[in-house]
Amino acid sequence: MDIKVPLKMLKFGHEDGEGINARVAGREDGIAALAANIFANRSDDNPSGLIENLIVKDAGEGFYSVANGNRRLAALRMIEAEGSEMPVPCTMHQVDETKAFEYSLTTAITAEQLHPVDQYEAFARLEEHGKTQEEIAQQYGMAGKQVRQALALGRLSPRIRDAWRKGDIKAEVAQAFTLALDHGTQDKLFAQLDKAHAVTVHNVKRELGAYATDEEITQLLDVIGAEAYQSAGGIVTVDLFGKSHIISDEALLKHLARQLLISKCEELTSAGWGWAEILADLPSGARHWPISEVKTKIFEGDEEQRLEQIRARLTAIDEEDEASDTIISEETEQEQDRLASEADTIDQAVKLRSYPDKKRKTLGCIVTIEDGRLIVLAGIKRPEEARAPQSRNDDDIGPAGPAATSAPAAKAAPEEPEISNALLHRLSVQLTQAASTALIQDTPLALAVLLAGFDTYGGKGVKVSVSGLGMGGAPGKLFGQPDDLPRTLALASKLKPAEKLDLLVQVAAGALDFQNKSLDGGADQHDSIVSICNAIEPKALNAALRGAFDAKDYFAGVNKALCLKAIEEALGPDLARQQAKNPKAEIAAFAFENVPTTGWLPLQLRAKGYDGPPVKKPAGKLAAAPAKAKKFAKAAAKSAPKKPAKKPAKKPAKKRKAA
Repeated sequence: MDIKVPLKMLKFGHEDGEGINARVAGREDGIAALAANIFANRSDDNPSGLIENLIVKDAGEGFYSVANGNRRLAALRMIEAEGSEMPVPCTMHQVDETKAFEYSLTTAITAEQLHPVDQYEAFARLEEHGKTQEEIAQQYGMAGKQVRQALALGRLSPRIRDAWRKGDIKAEVAQAFTLALDHGTQDKLFAQLDKAHAVTVHNVKRELGAYATDEEITQLLDVIGAEAYQSAGGIVTVDLFGKSHIISDEALLKHLARQLLISKCEELTSAGWGWAEILADLPSGARHWPISEVKTKIFEGDEEQRLEQIRARLTAIDEEDEASDTIISEETEQEQDRLASEADTIDQAVKLRSYPDKKRKTLGCIVTIEDGRLIVLAGIKRPEEARAPQSRNDDDIGPAGPAATSAPAAKAAPEEPEISNALLHRLSVQLTQAASTALIQDTPLALAVLLAGFDTYGGKGVKVSVSGLGMGGAPGKLFGQPDDLPRTLALASKLKPAEKLDLLVQVAAGALDFQNKSLDGGADQHDSIVSICNAIEPKALNAALRGAFDAKDYFAGVNKALCLKAIEEALGPDLARQQAKNPKAEIAAFAFENVPTTGWLPLQLRAKGYDGPPVKKPAGKLAAAPAKAKKFAKAAAKSAPKKPAKKPAKKPAKKRKAA
């Protein structure tokens, strides 16, 4: 018998006597999504939003117990206010407790869930019929990303979907195929890998070019955003299920990320911080510079309570993991990462606002991007400031007392040679380019390098997978047929032996990749780089290095001490002493005009056969620094990273010793 029962008069089946609801585990799972779907289905003709009636039995005194439909009842209670009179369509059976329990059990056991492929195809069909992604998300209680994932899987080629439905491929493999935007590419790749019995996630992503860009670079997209990247002219295929995004222009993404970091630095200095720098522009040890902690944290809203909730949940997950012999599920691991990220975000916001204005002016911040998030390390003391004697407490307000004024001034430590990580990287690129230029001139050695690289795990400085700095990880540069091996093989087979050797030499030179390495790290640190460079004919390498070395960038990027050291080595100690009294800009301009002509190179670019100063003596007329300083400083400023406006001049931070 069909009846309408006020919502407040319906009881859960497990509340009826011994219980007539067979489901115990998972009673509350997915209720929010179910509530969203029911709410979306409401209309004037169907105010409850239910598609099927609840199955109920008479519980006496006007109440009815639900035998089938308890999750829908929970969803209705989530939507409606307590004590709701809303009529709920029900079908009542005159049965006892045992029979009602059997109804519940039968429904739970015989209910078949849609195969994932069927579900995703259905979502794609909804989109074809005019449903927007936002409407689908609202109706089925899904997050926006979940809808995009479902639609991407639903749009896979029929061949891929059929293989997934039959169990020939796993869900993870199907997800990897979504990186191919058209059915033709998907089917062609599937046929190719299937023939070789190699349809795996790794192979699919590799063939589609998802590994061409370093994962740390692709994660910048999470901060920049795909839309912003595309608006700037980039092309991206977003990996909806991971971080293997396919990016057309790595340099553009890095540029956008740097501009974002520069903007954050400007925002921090405007907020009263003494300084703000990008981590990549600082010495490698800057991450471990001392931090001045705050005494009282300033929370806003429910931040403190939310942190307690997050920490309690993370502790519970750890305890569950320790108590169980099984590995935690992927969903739980994702929850851990999400909660840890949220906690870090709250901690960062609290810390930034908790420093008193006076203390903030004496401290600084370091900004960087890690794990797809913009990170601010606040309250940093530069090493010079951290070692300075404290005449009074950092938190003191007002003028210093007698004890403070009578304390002798500490003698400033001599400035040490320093070099930033960013400049080190640029020098390493110059080293790679020079070594490649020289290696092309030595065919036997180039082939030896290539063969050694193929027989060494990871390449160790030689990326023989045609993904070195010169080749850029882009197949097709030799024959123009990156996706057609038979045609490429036919073209290569027609070459004469000498022509093949010439191409192999180009491949060897293009495979070199010395980024973030240098020749001054010692054999133990960069033995592969040192071995290759030392094996190259010194005359050819030195000439190539001097052609690649960007002297203007170097002298603008190092501190006064390194400029003077270069002048001393190349031109002698007398000129170095004369220049020491001048401003940094004049010293750098003098060095740029006079040092390179002597054949001098920085330590990072000196191989075993280096033939320049300090052994070689200068020759020719020296250029006057003051006449060039202003022009040099202006040119250097254009190429250097932007600094926050109206920022006071400051002494360079302590860097890693270059020698």
